[in-house]
Amino acid sequence: MPIRDAAITSTTLPHLVFDSQFLDFAFNYSFDYEFDAGVGNAARIINKILLQHTGPILGFHLMSNDDYMGKYLDPWIIFVSKHGIQKLTIHLPDSREYELPYGILTCSSLTHLEVFASAVFKPSDCVKFPNLVSLELEDTQIEFAPKLENLTIDDIDIENLNPIVTSIKHLSLDGSSLKTLAELFHVPADRLVLPQNLQTLKICDLKISVEQFPCALILLRGSSNLYELDLSVAVQVEESDIRELSSYLSKAESHVNEALSMIQKMRVKEFKGSRAEMYLIKLLLAHSPKLEKMIVEQFKNFNSGECIEHLKELISFPRASTKAVIKYL
Repeated sequence: MPIRDAAITSTTLPHLVFDSQFLDFAFNYSFDYEFDAGVGNAARIINKILLQHTGPILGFHLMSNDDYMGKYLDPWIIFVSKHGIQKLTIHLPDSREYELPYGILTCSSLTHLEVFASAVFKPSDCVKFPNLVSLELEDTQIEFAPKLENLTIDDIDIENLNPIVTSIKHLSLDGSSLKTLAELFHVPADRLVLPQNLQTLKICDLKISVEQFPCALILLRGSSNLYELDLSVAVQVEESDIRELSSYLSKAESHVNEALSMIQKMRVKEFKGSRAEMYLIKLLLAHSPKLEKMIVEQFKNFNSGECIEHLKELISFPRASTKAVIKYL
């Protein structure tokens, strides 16, 4: 529905999205004497849409690059938390620190939450997000969520993760978060409470180094039900990093075998043909006895000669699984 019509008339639309297109409209168009063009226009329009809304609001999504939008959020979030909200998305500039209101922490209808902002969830005695199953966070501090199954994290500070980590089934994180994640467990790394129910793991910007790789091994070794692994490699890696990691892994071969023992499907994304990526794929193929498919997705359109050379090298690598097939996209 056009923004103008949604704002002027009552609506029963269950999902409300206020993105850059909406903000551009709000900043540049005044269609009602109640709305003054300028920074408050978008907030007034959202207020009108919410007040005239009938029926449940299942999704509320605000994506803004402007700091000022954060000061209007509290009443909107409190409002939708009382109208059946299931999916809540908040994107604010990194410079904006925002504390989510208490009411959303205990909202029983909320199942999916995505927060990309300098957001803070203040500690309290309440059960936070009692029915949340999917959480995506960036640059956020949080304690959470007894039923969490899907977790995506990037540059965040997680406290008290151990009590709920066993429920997670799908985890996505960046390479730099690996070390942070291990540090945030309040026990030695070799005694972490690990996600026993984890089924899929995605790691982006994994650095081929002894700083990040051992943390990945700890996570993999503790995830006995893991069957799918997605990786993308940070290719800005020195030759010395690869040599140092190779030396480390030669002494930890049993840990590598344990970490990869149950994985059936692997995917390497944004493949650029670097030495670091080739080293990683060779390692994965050599230590994954149950692997059925390795998918390699190239980063950009190489010429046919480069593709052929990459594929020749990939299919020459030894494989622990006789069923393993390499698919090069």
